[in-house]
Amino acid sequence: MRIVVDGRRPGCNVCGMEGTEVRSPDRNQVDERLRRSEQLLAESQRLAQIGSWHWDVPSDVVTWSDELYRIFGVEPRSIEPQNEAMSFVHPDDLDRVVAVVEAAVKTKEPFNFFYRIRRRDGEERILHSRGSVTTDAAGGSLSIFGITQDITERKRADEALRRSEQLLRLVLDAIPVGVAVVGPSGDVLLNNPASTRIWSHVISSGAERYARTRAWWHDTGKPVEPDEWGSVRARVKGETSINDVIDIEAFDGEHKIIQNSAVPIRDKDHAIVGAVVINEDITARKHAERDLEASATEMQALANRLMHAQDDERRRIARMLHETTAQDLAALKMLLGRLNRTSERLSESDRGVLDEAIHLADSSMSGVRTLSYLLHPPFLDEAGLLSAVRWYAEGFAGRSGIVVALDVPADFKRLPQDVETTLFRVVQEALINIHRHADSPTARIRIAIADGDLTLAIEDRGRGMPAPLLERLMGGDGAFGVGIASMRERLKQLGGGLEIESGGNGTVVRAVVPLPAEGS
Repeated sequence: MRIVVDGRRPGCNVCGMEGTEVRSPDRNQVDERLRRSEQLLAESQRLAQIGSWHWDVPSDVVTWSDELYRIFGVEPRSIEPQNEAMSFVHPDDLDRVVAVVEAAVKTKEPFNFFYRIRRRDGEERILHSRGSVTTDAAGGSLSIFGITQDITERKRADEALRRSEQLLRLVLDAIPVGVAVVGPSGDVLLNNPASTRIWSHVISSGAERYARTRAWWHDTGKPVEPDEWGSVRARVKGETSINDVIDIEAFDGEHKIIQNSAVPIRDKDHAIVGAVVINEDITARKHAERDLEASATEMQALANRLMHAQDDERRRIARMLHETTAQDLAALKMLLGRLNRTSERLSESDRGVLDEAIHLADSSMSGVRTLSYLLHPPFLDEAGLLSAVRWYAEGFAGRSGIVVALDVPADFKRLPQDVETTLFRVVQEALINIHRHADSPTARIRIAIADGDLTLAIEDRGRGMPAPLLERLMGGDGAFGVGIASMRERLKQLGGGLEIESGGNGTVVRAVVPLPAEGS
C-alpha cells in the first residue's frame, strides 16, 4: 500500500529515470504559480481552522492537509492517516463515524456529520466533517474528498449561550412581575409567565402584537392605539425610561391597575429598536390603599366627632356645675348664714360646727366655680377667646406664681366657635406644660394675624428641651406627648398646624390656623 502525503509523488517511471523529471521553462512558471496557490490554500485553511482530506478508496491512500494534522494535534506527516485516524475518534462516536463513512462509500451520497476526537494529550475537540464521493466515467474508481473544521470553541460558545438563555428563562419564570421584550414593530419577542397572568393571555413569541386585540397599555375607555409601538416610541423618545400607573383591560376583559415601566433598547446609533416592558399587577394593593384611605377618613371623622363631643360634654358639665351645683352651694351658704345669725342660742361646740360648715360651703362653691371655668369658661362662649385667655392667664399666674404677659391685636374680633375653643385648649395645654416642665419664671402669649392666618405663640424662658426629646414629643411620645398630639389633631381639623421650637433660651409653641374669609 502506497502512501501519498501532501501531494508528493514517487519518481517518474514513464521516462525511465527514477526520481528525475524534465521541465521546460513554461512548466516551471506553472509549478511556481501552483506552489503559491497551495501556500495560499494552506494559509486559508489555517486561518479558518479547516483541514482538507482525500481518500482514494481502491488504493486506500489518504491525504491530509497540514491544517488537518494540526487539528488532530500532531505534526504534519507524523502519522499515517489511513492507519491511525480512527484511533483519535472518541470511543462513544466511533461506531457512528464508521457507519457514516461506509454509507457514503455504498450510496455515493454527500455526507455531513459531527463527532469528537481525543488528542494524544487528552484534550477533546469537536469536529464537523463534510464531503462528497466521486467516481470515474465507468463508475468504478471511487474517491472521497472532504473538509473538517474544528468547531470546539463555537460549540462551547453555543452551549454557554444555551445555558445563559436557560438561566434567563428560569430567572424570568421566577420573577413575580410581568416582563416582556418587544421589537420595533410591537412584536412580543419574549415574555414570562407573570406577564401571561397579568394580561390573561398566552402571547405567541414574535408572532402576535398586542395591538391586534388590546393595546399594550391604554387608559380604560380610551380608543385603542392602532400602532401601539408608535405611541411607545413617542413616549420614550429622548428618555431613559418611563414609569407610570395605568388602568388596563386584560384580554379576558378584566380591569386591572398596573405599575408599568418601560426601558428603550437602542442600537449603536441611539435609535430605538425595542423596549423592555415591566408590568406589576397592583390592583389588590391599590384597592387596599383606597380602603385604608377610606378607613382613615372614617377614623378622622370619628376623631372629630369625639373631640366635638368632648367639648360639648365639657361645656354641659361646666354649665351644670355653674348653674346647678354652684347655685345649690350658694343657697346652702345662705341658709347656713341665716342659721349663724341665731348662733347665740347654740352651744359653743355647735357654733364651731356651724362655722366649719359655712367655711366648707364657701370653699366648695369656689372650687366648683373654678372647675367649671377650667372645663369650659363661660367667657369663651359669652365674650370670646380674648376674654377667656385673659381670665385663664390671670388665674394661672395666681396659682403657679409664673408671670404671664398677653400680647394681642387691639382690634381682635370674635372667631368661629370651633376655632376659639381649639386655640383656648392650646393655651391651656401649653401653660400647663410650662408649669410642669419648663422651670420658667415668665410666659408670654402672642396672637398675630397676617396673610389670612392667625398665629398663636406661647413662649417661656425655661430650660428648653433636647432635640431627641422634642422629636419624640412631636411623634406623640413622652410624658406629655398625648397633650401635644391632641393639640396637633385639633389644629389639623381646622386646616392648621402646630410647631415647637426649643433650645437653651426656652420653648415656643406655635399654632397656626387659617381664618375664614370675610363674610363667610
